[in-house]
Formats: sequence, structure tokens, C-alpha cells
Amino acid sequence: MKTLKKSVYFLFILGFVLSAFMACDDDENQRSVLLSLSSYEEKVKIGDSVSIQVSLSDPSRFSKILIKKTISGKEISDYTKELNVANLSFPYTFNAQVVSGDENGVVVYSFYGLDVNGAVVDASDLVLTVDLAELPLLLKYDWQLVQQMIQGEDFATPDLKDDIYRFNADLTLELDWGTIFSAAQLETLNSCCSWDVERTGEKIDSLYLVKYNIFQPNTPMITRYKVVKLADREMILESHQDLSSLGPDFSTDEIVTETYSPVSKSDDFTPYRGKNPDDYYVEACNPGSYK
Repeated sequence: MKTLKKSVYFLFILGFVLSAFMACDDDENQRSVLLSLSSYEEKVKIGDSVSIQVSLSDPSRFSKILIKKTISGKEISDYTKELNVANLSFPYTFNAQVVSGDENGVVVYSFYGLDVNGAVVDASDLVLTVDLAELPLLLKYDWQLVQQMIQGEDFATPDLKDDIYRFNADLTLELDWGTIFSAAQLETLNSCCSWDVERTGEKIDSLYLVKYNIFQPNTPMITRYKVVKLADREMILESHQDLSSLGPDFSTDEIVTETYSPVSKSDDFTPYRGKNPDDYYVEACNPGSYK
């Protein structure tokens, strides 16, 4: 009998705790919908317009809505909007333009619903992920090789993976080959000259890299890459190359797929690292003339 009483008492206590927990959970759910947005996350590009609906479950509890903008946590001081709830009908349409500079981080528009005393009743965030068009993206970052696929196998050795390319706006090409070299240091035999693209509208179809061997300074080595992808922090290039010199398992027309990751530009970038850049000057190099 005592055991039964203890069991009943335990179940009573457990039920009370669960009821209290569920009540708190219900309160939280109710609170979370006081100020809601039709969308909380958008993927956009520079020049796009963003339009969402702001809804209040009980407008009488709100006096104002304060809207602030941050980029990667840093508040944009010259952007603040204050909406008088009494003068608006809901859902309210909020519009914003994606402008140059928004691509420098994660853009967040924060909506703070305030009561008559200025206290926050509820708040919601709109998060914008800003994609650059392909050409501005190529120019904004340096690019480091992370993978080189040939016949289904990754041939990106450590000496290749520390290579970083820089595409300059004047079509000149630079390479920091890092501190790890191949056994014969073959990478140090080439001078980087230029790059160029072929486009359909804003989309880059092909990317050309032009280099010169320092022992054959009058003969450009031009590699044409099909741009498979240039977005979402990734560049994938595909080329056809003669790799027959690597052995009987390779042909004169091998498909090489290279994947690059963007690297923030820094003062540490050093073309021809450890060598004299003057030794890599090629008079015949003429950026913009190779397509």
C-alpha cells in the first residue's frame, strides 16, 4: 500500500512538472509570434530589391517598430527606420535595396517592436546572404586550389594546394606559389601574364589563363577553362590537357577538374615568393590580347 501511495504521489508530481513545462512552452510559442515576418532568410545579389511582410498579432501592444541594419554584427549607423504602428495597416510591406557593400558580410535587418514606454515587446530578424555576380566575385578574392580531379582521382598535392592566384582588374594575373614546392620546382619556371573571360550576359562561360615559360619567353601558354561553377564560395574549372607525358595511363586529351576556394586578399600575398620578380618579367606579355 505504501508503495502504491508513493507511485501515485510520484506520478502526481511528474504530471505537475510536465504541465508547468508545457505551459512555459506555450507561453514561449505565443510570445514568438507577436511580431512575425513573411520571410526570415533571403539569398540576394547586389541591385536586388527585397520585399517582405511584417505582421503584428496584436497591434495594440505596440507603439513603434524600430528597424536597424547590421553587416556581420556591425551596425550601419546611418540606417535606422522608426515606424509608428498607429499610422500603419498590417501586414506592413517592408522594402530594402541590396547595395554595394552589402556583400562584405551577412546583412541582418532587425525589427524591434516597442511599447509606449520604449520596452521591446518582441523582435524578429531578416537575414540576407548576398551573392556577388561572377566577375566581381572573381576579382574580390584571391583563389586557392583545393582539389584537382583527373580520372576520378585527386592529384592536388601539397605543393599545388598552397598556390594562390590573384585576378587583377587590368587583366594581369599573379601567383603566390607559397612555400611548398614540387620535387623539381617546376612551378618556378613559369611567369604569370594575364587572364580573360568569355561571357554570356553576367555568366562567365570560359576563363583563360596565360603564362610564359621563362626559357621560351616568346611563346604564350594559354589554358582555356570551362567555368563549371563560380558561386557560393567556390570556383570549379574544367580543362582538356595533354597529360601523356605522365605515363601510358594518360592521354593527350585528359579532362582536368579543379576546385578553388576564395581567400581574402591580404598584404601577405607575394608573387613569385622567394624569387626576384624581375626575373619573371616577359616583354611579350600583353594582357587582353590572347582570346
